[in-house]
Amino acid sequence: MLTQTPLWPEPPAPPTSPRPRRGTRASERRRKRWTIGIVAAVTSLVVAAGSAYALDVFEPEAAKPSSVVAEVQAAIAESVSLQSALTTDLDDARAVLKSPDGKAAAKSTRRALNTAIEDAERAVTSLKSVTTLASGAEVDATAVLKASDALDDDVPAVTAALREATGAVVASGRQARLARAVSGLETARDALKAAVVDGEQVYAESAADGVGRDALRAALDDTGDLTTQADKLIARAAEAQTTANAQADASPAATAQAGSAQAGSAEASAASEASADVLGDAGRLTKALAEATAGIEEAAAVVSAAAADDAAEVEADATDAGADDTGADPGDDTGTTDDTDTAPAGTCPEPDQVWSAENGHLSSSELAQIPFSSGHYVRSDVVGGLAELNAAYAAEFGVNMTINSSYRTYADQEALYDPSSKTAAPPGCSNHGTGLAIDIGGGVAAFGSAQYDWLKANAEAYGWVHPPFAEPSGRNPEPWHWQSVKAPNSY
Repeated sequence: MLTQTPLWPEPPAPPTSPRPRRGTRASERRRKRWTIGIVAAVTSLVVAAGSAYALDVFEPEAAKPSSVVAEVQAAIAESVSLQSALTTDLDDARAVLKSPDGKAAAKSTRRALNTAIEDAERAVTSLKSVTTLASGAEVDATAVLKASDALDDDVPAVTAALREATGAVVASGRQARLARAVSGLETARDALKAAVVDGEQVYAESAADGVGRDALRAALDDTGDLTTQADKLIARAAEAQTTANAQADASPAATAQAGSAQAGSAEASAASEASADVLGDAGRLTKALAEATAGIEEAAAVVSAAAADDAAEVEADATDAGADDTGADPGDDTGTTDDTDTAPAGTCPEPDQVWSAENGHLSSSELAQIPFSSGHYVRSDVVGGLAELNAAYAAEFGVNMTINSSYRTYADQEALYDPSSKTAAPPGCSNHGTGLAIDIGGGVAAFGSAQYDWLKANAEAYGWVHPPFAEPSGRNPEPWHWQSVKAPNSY
């Protein structure tokens, strides 16, 4: 059997060491323990050093100095504070734009506030960029400090501009709202005064046992001191407007430093509360005035309608009696225009008045009831235009025109006429007797009201006008008197 020769010679066996003596073994054990202790100590030092670097106890030679760290931390804290405060001001500014004051403010002040809001939003975005530090590198720390210094200079100015613009919107809107409230209150007050005058006249002219007379008296008495309350509130509104104007003219810097987006000082805040109180009271009082006016007009309309019906019956009886006496056909309406003996020919006291025998003696075929006002009549050839005018009026104001007086018979005019007063024309001289004139109540009964101004601008397109004599500068100012363009005279 062949014997395989190994490729590599086997290493010689190590020589057998003689057994060490007892003292030698103890020495070796002591050396091993020292070696392990030294290695453990070095390892602990290395670990501790690594932990220190990790915990920023020690920093590498390239890290930023501790003074820079403190500056960066202070800059970040300041940016967080500025961002929080500016965000609050932004929320206030946006809320103001949506508030009643903001919606009523002048467009220029709203545009200025929108611009200030955009600037503030950009500032907030910039502040967010310096509220965190991307790394511990010195270059990042330097960039944060540089950006923070720039924002410290810019943000206070942006904040002041935002607060100033917000305050300007509040002041502008509050002034506009106060002006509208005062205008509405004055219109409602004047309308009630006119309704009271008309109502008292209707009451005085009605029969003692007339239908609706007691209800009219109650409506008149229920007005109480509403007009006096309105006068006092209008005075309060004027004071509030004066204060608001003074606040609007105050120093913008003082307003901005007051720390509020809606008021620059305790005085401004108090003025704002006073204005809000006036606005609330004006709304409630205006509603009460309008309700009282409507109550009087409705009660007066009932009394007038009853009186008109009674007068029509009396006139019909008289016409029938005259027809029987003369042998005329009782169904012939033309006979009503021939009784000139009851309307003596003559001249009227004013040059713009024209007397006619037919005045107050129109036949039923010549008249038409006003569609939106039961019991009131005008000449049939003008009622269509009046109905169209009312439709346009109702579309604008949400209610029909209130007709307080329309066609009057000769007897009606005779009962109204007082030679010592210019309120009513003599019988035979009034355009009410021609069926071409009406008296309108509601807001129309006050010069300068929204309803009056609307009629002045639009009525003529429908064939109705306000005559010169009834203008504020006319001989007998009557905002409620309107007549057809077909009227033969201006009264």
